[in-house]
Amino acid sequence: MFTTQFNFPVVFFLFFAYYLISVAENSFSEDEAQCMPQQVHLSYGDSLDKMVVMWATLGPCSTKLKYGLSPWLMNQEAVGQSATFTESNSLGLQYLHRVEIVNLPPSSTIFYRPMSNSIGSEPFYFKTQPESSKMSPGFLVFGDLGVHTETIPSLVEEALKGEYTALLHVGDFAYDMHENGGQVGDQFMRLIEPVAAYLPYMTSPGNHEITGNTFAHYQHRFSMPGTSWPIPLDKMWYSFNVGPVHFVSYSSEVFFTLNGSMITNQHNWLVDDLTKANERRSEQPWIIAYGHRPMYCSTKNNDDCTKNYSLVRAGLEDLFYNFGVDLVLQAHEHNYERLYPMMKGIVLSTDYVNPKAPVQIISGAAGSKHGFEDFQPPPQPDWSAVRVAGMAFNSYGRLHIYNDSHLHWEQCSFENGTIIDSLLIVQHNHGKFQLSDLPVIVGNQVKESLPITKSMVTEVIPSGDVKQDSGLASAAKPLAIGMSLGILVIIAVAVVAAFKLSQKKRPAARRWDMMEFNYDKKLYAPTKEEAYYDDDFELDMADGSLPTRKLLSNSD
Repeated sequence: MFTTQFNFPVVFFLFFAYYLISVAENSFSEDEAQCMPQQVHLSYGDSLDKMVVMWATLGPCSTKLKYGLSPWLMNQEAVGQSATFTESNSLGLQYLHRVEIVNLPPSSTIFYRPMSNSIGSEPFYFKTQPESSKMSPGFLVFGDLGVHTETIPSLVEEALKGEYTALLHVGDFAYDMHENGGQVGDQFMRLIEPVAAYLPYMTSPGNHEITGNTFAHYQHRFSMPGTSWPIPLDKMWYSFNVGPVHFVSYSSEVFFTLNGSMITNQHNWLVDDLTKANERRSEQPWIIAYGHRPMYCSTKNNDDCTKNYSLVRAGLEDLFYNFGVDLVLQAHEHNYERLYPMMKGIVLSTDYVNPKAPVQIISGAAGSKHGFEDFQPPPQPDWSAVRVAGMAFNSYGRLHIYNDSHLHWEQCSFENGTIIDSLLIVQHNHGKFQLSDLPVIVGNQVKESLPITKSMVTEVIPSGDVKQDSGLASAAKPLAIGMSLGILVIIAVAVVAAFKLSQKKRPAARRWDMMEFNYDKKLYAPTKEEAYYDDDFELDMADGSLPTRKLLSNSD
């Protein structure tokens, strides 16, 4: 007869071991849910050998990063900092993590894995820059991208072709990050992870980042070079170098926050940064600035860029001209518009070979839930070279820097890959732009336009800088200005009336003298006998094969 003897100590040990394993498994599962890194994204650090990695977790967890030159041997570690983010984020992930990796070898592929409480995400990788500035980087450029669009998968596919160095998102994220208690922000960061975890995702703030009186989601969810984290409200601007390019990211929103100190701080920083950038133009000859709201646009709305007294234009146009910024990338308008090189609304050329002013491009149609915005009816402004509305919706820019003198831009459709616009900028003479380099007639016209485009809160001083009006807060000063302007208008009307009465009738036809000047073009002016009647001038555009375009007409 077979009998079994019950061994209580052994059974108790087995049950206790099973209990411990179950507790450990449950604890690990709970830890995994709380600490699994999500929303992983990169940005450049303060120098070429640094990279910043950010992620979010559901719970309060540690912040560590494993990395190395092989996906099988990530034998280096870096620790970072975390922040609890609750403002306008009651339902979103509230624990954000940031690690900066330093002393990275040049021209290398770095594999990395974010870790929180020993819970790691999947491995990612990125490439470091070469030591030499002699490289040909490429960038994806876009603005106004929301979670409601279907373009993000196409963006990811394009970005991972291996042709790009970084992405530039020129304001307006998610629409809007603070919506649904911050859950829309989480959704957006998850959507961009498949590209932002492999390529630096460089940003500038837009008007949709304003939550109340702060930019809370922008300040916490992103980290940019040259500033602390979370990004301070009065330091949402930065710069960085990639190959032959010095990039400058600025905040157009400072002009709409009613905080004069932020305008002053950014202005002073821009002067300092652009001064240093011009001293290094042998290494980075190209200077490219990007910010959300445009200085000029011809959209059919009442945006700041459509007005004569544009706040953004008054705060930035003179700076960018005087410090020789080559290209200004903007968004905000849900369409596409490319401008001719111009200053104060005066077109300086209709080609892009050695342009004598910054080239401005508006690419704000990556995918907004508000659809596209149409343009003002014809005639198209002289300074607007190309403008596309409906066909440009769900589109992005491709920027390639071929070398020190050639830059290529394309605006492309996410939907079918159609090239909407293509532009080659050739600049052999990088440096500060100066009115003295222009033909006298054109330079004078720009000077004459200064009072028209001059903002009430700024003034152009001899250096070309923009000086903040110290009496902005005074209620008496605007009244005095208004009275003075009224008197001046009355005097001007009287003078014009007297001049018209004394002026002879203008002849029906005019004779023109041709004058040569060093601008590769021909200028026409009235003959001396007819100069009394008007001071019109006409300029042959481009190579002279196109019709002449009126530059100045005080009489018509």
